Amino acid sequence: MLLSPTGEGAEGLEVVEANSDRDREMLAGQCEWAWRFTPRVALPPLGPRGRSSQSDPRTRPESLLANITGCGHLFGDDHGLAEAMRGDWLERGYRGRIAVAGSPGAAWAIAHAAHWTGQPDAPLVVTPGQDEQWVRRLPVEALAIDASVARALRELGVHRADRLIDLPAPEIKRRFGDQTLWRIDRAVGRVDEPLDCLPMPEPVVAHRDFEEPVSRGDWLEQVLQELVVEVSEGLRSRGRVTWRLVCRVCHEVGRERCGEPGRMKWVTGLAEPGWKVDRLWGLVRLGMQRHRWPRQVTRLEVAAEGVVVPERSQETLFDVDAEAACRRVRRGVGSLVERLVSRLGRNAVARPVLRDAVIPESVVQLCPVTGLDWEEPLHHSDSTTSGGGMKPSRRPLRLINGPRAIKAMAVVSQGPPVRFEWEGRAHRVLQYWGPERIVTGWWTDRQVARDYYRVEIDTGEWYWVFRQLGEEDWFVHGVFE
Repeated sequence: MLLSPTGEGAEGLEVVEANSDRDREMLAGQCEWAWRFTPRVALPPLGPRGRSSQSDPRTRPESLLANITGCGHLFGDDHGLAEAMRGDWLERGYRGRIAVAGSPGAAWAIAHAAHWTGQPDAPLVVTPGQDEQWVRRLPVEALAIDASVARALRELGVHRADRLIDLPAPEIKRRFGDQTLWRIDRAVGRVDEPLDCLPMPEPVVAHRDFEEPVSRGDWLEQVLQELVVEVSEGLRSRGRVTWRLVCRVCHEVGRERCGEPGRMKWVTGLAEPGWKVDRLWGLVRLGMQRHRWPRQVTRLEVAAEGVVVPERSQETLFDVDAEAACRRVRRGVGSLVERLVSRLGRNAVARPVLRDAVIPESVVQLCPVTGLDWEEPLHHSDSTTSGGGMKPSRRPLRLINGPRAIKAMAVVSQGPPVRFEWEGRAHRVLQYWGPERIVTGWWTDRQVARDYYRVEIDTGEWYWVFRQLGEEDWFVHGVFE
């Protein structure tokens, strides 16, 4: 299974320095999601000296290997499991190429073949016993051989794996070495390749099953509090903290229609991971107030997800320095954010984020707060900080919701305004800066052609006004404060 970010919503080029160790850490984090489908998940093998080897593509930290034997029937079959995997990662912003085969080598080769053959992202499932037939159709690079060997083979006219596999083994060994022969056998499943699977963490879960359905809300709230206490104690005893608590409720309402008990759940997220019971219960109770207890509850469950080892930060004896004061402020803001999210819901708490957009009213977007998003700096695009455009200090911090038409007078055709009316009063322009021309291309969904001016009026106020190119209509779009 090959994972990569989809990049959906990204409107610019972001350059990140390659770091194989960080890539492996990211993959290890993805195991938490892979364990939803199978308990046996492995990272790529390490190369020499604990680092990825460039000569063996299998050691690159870009894919996960999972043994799904005996798990397919839980999703209908192996096809259903592969589709469920793909959908899960796609929903979280990753595009995954998933292949199911009888051996890790064949699955890796088929999953990576899409890179060379242009195959679609749909999961590929090999019929049992057909691994070698699939691999034979792939390019030689899918065998995970050394790059220099692959180049030499292509110079000799050997492009597909079947031509290399059909060569006599002694000839391959003489010309390209034992390692190439072993990698061919590994790719077609002739080598027994056990996976070094990562151990699954012990879940931190507490639950209550009721002998008789319960409908009293005060009793259910008391049991829920007891479960949160158990989860908190479990985290403390393991020396762990959690990013979120998931509360699940099973009830009898609806069984007469579908034959299965009803289910309800809500997720309580934390701005900073923790384990203390007072904090966890306070947030869970706020989230509970957004829901109504169903009738005839048969089971309550509280599970800690996103369990991590707490980071140890250096503390100071006295909070006299600016850094300590900033930490105290961040903790306070973080506590406020998580309480608001728990009480109002995730989509009700948002933060402004700058986007790489040309049209001013599209530059700022309100995004739901998740995790520590509230303390991340705003992203500034090059379109507002460099080149011929005005810098952020030359643009107002507050835009009017929808540019408002005004009556203005200009001395020079297509020039700046000298007077305009705003909120029932006439104002004289003392000085102006601009124009800043904003024009979108014909290929965009919304075509804009405007000349913006920053003007100072006789009362000392500054406004951001514009005129449509080729027209005489003026608009106020922002106020400098």
